[in-house]
Amino acid sequence: MRRRGSGRIVAASAVVVVLAALAVAAWVWRRRAGSATPDWGPITSLLPSSLANLPSSLQPAPPPSADAGAKDAGVIVHRQAAPLSSAQLGAPLVHGKFVSACGAPDDMKVVVHLDVKKGRASKIAVKTEPASSAVASCIERAIRDLQWDVSPQVGHVTVTY
Repeated sequence: MRRRGSGRIVAASAVVVVLAALAVAAWVWRRRAGSATPDWGPITSLLPSSLANLPSSLQPAPPPSADAGAKDAGVIVHRQAAPLSSAQLGAPLVHGKFVSACGAPDDMKVVVHLDVKKGRASKIAVKTEPASSAVASCIERAIRDLQWDVSPQVGHVTVTY
């Protein structure tokens, strides 16, 4: 015996499946094109007119204003599923130009321990020999401005200059 309304459930389920498939196709298409903001126009033009009025979440995002994010303008953030490798963690610290820029003499030993979380330094410990709190705090501020690839796991690195 057939239940009442089961045809509506099947039709609604089919619409959800079609919309999900279109969303996945648009995501893949956008990733291949390298677009920063999605253009849903070609995808929504395939929909029947009854479904053309999609929620605003599927509309293209407005371009960012000129002053918004001026600090990070032009910075490309890479995301990855795996933890950052030692080479990736140490890459922004390799040349260490900020050490001499902070006034550390060539004979000063600087050891930096830091955790990287969500692409930024989260815990930083800077030790200098001979001790200099001014140089250590300057190096810490410089490291906080650095950026790493975004990974779901916290990475730890120790660098000695």
